[in-house]
Amino acid sequence: MRYWVYRALYEVIVHQVYSNLYLKNNLYQVDCKDQALATNIFYGTIQNYSFCQYVWKQYAHYKVSDKIDVLLSMSVYQLIFLDKVPSYAIVNEAIEIAKKEEPRSKGFVNAILRKINKNKINYPENEFNRLSIQYSLPVWLLKMWDKQYGSMQMRNMLPYCNQIMPLYIRYNPNYTFETTYEHICGTLYKTNLNQIANNQLYKDGKISVQDEGSYQICLFLDIKENMNVLDCCAAPGTKSMAIAEMLHHSGHVDCIELHEHRKELIEKDIQRLSLNNVSCFCQDARDLSSFLEYDRVLCDVPCSGYGVLSRKPDIKLKMKPEDMDTLIPLQYEILESASKHVKKGGILVYSTCTINKKENEKQIEKFIENHSNYECLEMKTIFPQKEKDGFYMAKLKRID
Repeated sequence: MRYWVYRALYEVIVHQVYSNLYLKNNLYQVDCKDQALATNIFYGTIQNYSFCQYVWKQYAHYKVSDKIDVLLSMSVYQLIFLDKVPSYAIVNEAIEIAKKEEPRSKGFVNAILRKINKNKINYPENEFNRLSIQYSLPVWLLKMWDKQYGSMQMRNMLPYCNQIMPLYIRYNPNYTFETTYEHICGTLYKTNLNQIANNQLYKDGKISVQDEGSYQICLFLDIKENMNVLDCCAAPGTKSMAIAEMLHHSGHVDCIELHEHRKELIEKDIQRLSLNNVSCFCQDARDLSSFLEYDRVLCDVPCSGYGVLSRKPDIKLKMKPEDMDTLIPLQYEILESASKHVKKGGILVYSTCTINKKENEKQIEKFIENHSNYECLEMKTIFPQKEKDGFYMAKLKRID
């Protein structure tokens, strides 16, 4: 099992394969009884990768290969975070993997891990530097959160950026169910499953995967039967499908997606769920001139993803402050474009899965200043918390 985790981590960290897609497509290779632990080590290592590197690099005096980097980091994660696994078993497994991958490094791996197991971790005195190491987040992000939301809020959400998230599922309301899963709200439930890609209910279109924050955005639209809805940045289609189900076979949902291969993902889900009130178009959301007006428009724009670091830990491996430089103007262009296709009295919801006022509140403030025909009814920020991701949403009404 640990060798499988090692190979999975190597694909994500070195070859930059998406972690969620790798797990979805390959977890079946692990024995069912080991899948929960494998998932824990896999996601836990990615979430804490900078921390794990910091720990073993205190004892390594020369640069190591990518293979040994990944191996040492996943071993450090287990030594420090997994209480029920004996340390000698973790070290022995790491040595066996080293023998397969880089036999000459087995002694080095053994020595480093044994030192880690015996010694305390030394942190820098500067608080931002210490928190950066502890939570595997860059100092610039911590300082930004501290400035935007205050020191207390910044500290409160840090532990939840590294949690192993449960799997939430949305039941198709067109079917009747009896379930022991914990009910969250509406048709959303929390499960104890690791994945559902091979679940028969999923294959039959009776359930779908959807995170709570994503579902809350759909509820925020205040969908009523017979409405026509536009989803401007729809892929992979999770929110579009939820909205279509909320319409109960009435009304219609038009999905916009820029890339053809991602449009195909939406169309597969439409077919899986047997939905007849959804259409999908390959289109740039910055130019919707061929579309009419809608009762509801969802503008869930591309964003930095700082609210879903637990769910998408890959972001932590490559985040840079300059990423926002291209995202912020793109977000506003999409919002501007979408606003032209809302009926009078209709609702436009702008949403992101990030915690960053520049991508959230500032965008809405700018938009309202420039559009006297809109009013902001409500803004809501959901910060990362226990078993919940972070999201932002704003409800705008066209008043003339």
